[in-house]
Amino acid sequence: MPENILDLIDKFDLYVFDIYGVLWNGKSVISGADKTLEELKKAGKKVLIMSNGTALSTKIEESYGKRGFIKGVHYDRIVSSGDAYHAYVLKDKRLLKFYQFGRPSKALFEGSQYIELAKPEEADFVYAGVPQIFDGEIWRDYLTIEPFADELLSLIKMNKTLVCVNPDLKAFENQYDEPVIRQGSVAKFYVENGGDVEYWGKPYGNIYDYALRNELMPRDRMLMIGDTLQTDILGGKNYGMKTVLVRRGISELNMREAGMKDMAAYARSLNIVPDYIFEP
Repeated sequence: MPENILDLIDKFDLYVFDIYGVLWNGKSVISGADKTLEELKKAGKKVLIMSNGTALSTKIEESYGKRGFIKGVHYDRIVSSGDAYHAYVLKDKRLLKFYQFGRPSKALFEGSQYIELAKPEEADFVYAGVPQIFDGEIWRDYLTIEPFADELLSLIKMNKTLVCVNPDLKAFENQYDEPVIRQGSVAKFYVENGGDVEYWGKPYGNIYDYALRNELMPRDRMLMIGDTLQTDILGGKNYGMKTVLVRRGISELNMREAGMKDMAAYARSLNIVPDYIFEP
């Protein structure tokens, strides 16, 4: 049985890596991740890093370059859900008005015909920024949706569609040892309370279509590597790729919270079964 990605080096031509839980744990680079990417590149494989982040790839490349991941040495391209959405809004010639919830993003709408409003009442849609609150010094993360519930319920009453460009429910970040909520949790609350959500990013096909639009190889020669069943693994499977679940990060935590110890059994319980499960 294969025990790591390099054991699969002859089976695939394109390797797609998630970031959080696979390359980065929220505070530091995961041990050996850089070496694995470098070995794949040396073997002539294509390496794509695919993130459910709203930052554009140029910003991510700069950030991860400082952490030791070098374009051309460790990977060929970084693609984010922000890239996919940004490309979409640049092509859209409608003069849509939008309101930003949470931590705003200017870069996603730069160069577009969209018009930002300071208040939501006249907006055509609401963009779900990172669920953080500025406390005067930093943008502060939160463990639950409660601090945002009243504003979200108000937006739902206005019948505003929420655009979610990061479907991840939670992520590990610096401010807590526990995972903090992300835009996916905002979208989940919105839907559960009767709101309408438009999603961009894993597991939805729009990010795969954007990231892999120029790849002509068969999809079963592509491998998706991630730590989250509901985004990385489901998205890869839906796209026709083979998948690897790395046993760390969000799905590992979810499994334990479900009172289970067998990851294969947990994956079957969700009906999201990866082709391979690797220990960290």
